[in-house]
Amino acid sequence: MGRQKYSTELSYSNGILTARLSGIFNEISAERYRKDLFSAVEELEGAPFALLADISGVEGATPEAFDMVKYIVNQLPSMGLSHKAYVYKGAVIKGIMFQRIPELKELEYLFFENFEEAYAFLLSKTSS
Repeated sequence: MGRQKYSTELSYSNGILTARLSGIFNEISAERYRKDLFSAVEELEGAPFALLADISGVEGATPEAFDMVKYIVNQLPSMGLSHKAYVYKGAVIKGIMFQRIPELKELEYLFFENFEEAYAFLLSKTSS
């Protein structure tokens, strides 16, 4: 059995759903992430939430994984998403994301290089 090449961790606090992703994502791992994320959102029973996606540990993704992220990005607004932010490491990943998922600009996703800054920003939005 091969070793797991990715990991995801979801947590919820103060109106912020945090997703920490690391490793290399393909279609199968991206689909598992989608299922886990959507299940967590469903548990909120329609309450508005902010999403903090920490992708600073992501080392790479296949085109199919980016397609799944695009699907997720387009679905979340109808599920109660009020504010959103990504934490990334390096301009290359950010550039690839904007190239593969142009909706990120339209949906006003914010990008941060520091987790604490991103969390504080979202906390200020959810508590106002």
